Amino acid sequence: MKKIVGIIGAALLASSIFAVDFSAGVRLQGSLFDFDSSTKNFDFLKEEHVNEFYQLPFSFSVSGDKAGGQLKFSDKGSVVTGAELKGTDKELKEVKVEVTKEDNKYLVTDAWSIWIKPVDILKITVGRWSTNLNQEHIGWCNTDSGIESDGYALSLNTAGFGWDLFFAPGNGKYWLTAPKDGDVSVAELYTKVQYGADFGTINAFFNAKNTFKDFRFGVGYNAGSLLPVNLWVNVIGIYAGEKFERIRAEADVSTNFGSIGWELFIAGGYHMETALNGNGFTGVEGWHVGGSYYLPEKRAFVGAYTKFSIPVDAFGFYVEIKDGDFLKDDFELNVKPGFNVNVGAATVGVALDTTIKAPKNGDASVKIGMPLEFKISF
Repeated sequence: MKKIVGIIGAALLASSIFAVDFSAGVRLQGSLFDFDSSTKNFDFLKEEHVNEFYQLPFSFSVSGDKAGGQLKFSDKGSVVTGAELKGTDKELKEVKVEVTKEDNKYLVTDAWSIWIKPVDILKITVGRWSTNLNQEHIGWCNTDSGIESDGYALSLNTAGFGWDLFFAPGNGKYWLTAPKDGDVSVAELYTKVQYGADFGTINAFFNAKNTFKDFRFGVGYNAGSLLPVNLWVNVIGIYAGEKFERIRAEADVSTNFGSIGWELFIAGGYHMETALNGNGFTGVEGWHVGGSYYLPEKRAFVGAYTKFSIPVDAFGFYVEIKDGDFLKDDFELNVKPGFNVNVGAATVGVALDTTIKAPKNGDASVKIGMPLEFKISF
């Protein structure tokens, strides 16, 4: 009896020290129909199980005063049977990659991390870690100021001041290599400083890779509760290929008009160089609003992404409008009205996704689809 009581007592003590959480969900996506006016193709009723790690994966997390960790499972993996690079012109205006995948997917794990706090003001994270200056809350993915990778992160926070230092070689790789008969090479490094007070939050970052030959840097400001609207601004520069390549400014404003929510994200800037070499930074993607992977058509660029959220009874109606670059020669605008509704414990999402394209040298076209999303958490 004493032994049983001792075991129960030990279990209760452990549960009081660590908070162990398990969350999971099922997410299915699909389309009621898709139509492309350029090809006249019409497709009807598609279903697919795609569950990224930021959606509803199986997630285990442990959290205590001094240590914690997490692990996520997802069906993100798929079997690649062949990949081939197609059609690269000398100006790098367009690169097409043809990838063949089998239909089956397999379970993979990601976002492994363990953190410890040897002292209250210092947190050390090993594994997956991410941060940014400021991020929009429409797609949660369009700033060029962030990083998400694997490595060793040190975070110092005290009296409104924060400093992060991230050694980010990626999973299974060395951050520094020093061969006996070769040059020393250093992988990616990211550092950020931040200070917050009544005036808002100011921060700055520096990110280097390729043994500090390529780097990006930036400053940000978030007004916080200082203004009647939510407002932040980032300014980012990229130096790559031994040249100052690009300057980019990001701004976001959001507010509520009664029950209606509104957010607007704008990214614009100027390409100093006509060849873009600095797209290898973790967190810099060509599909970002105001982004580009290849040679820009024009050196200046401005893109915008806005969303109206309109709750009506049990329905969460919304309208999203996005143009990646107003200044490029080929016009492309995406308009996506839709709604989410809870049916019991499940959430159902329906939208009408329309992309209008008007190439400078070509015929205009319209793509219309009705994406569907079904998800349930448990």
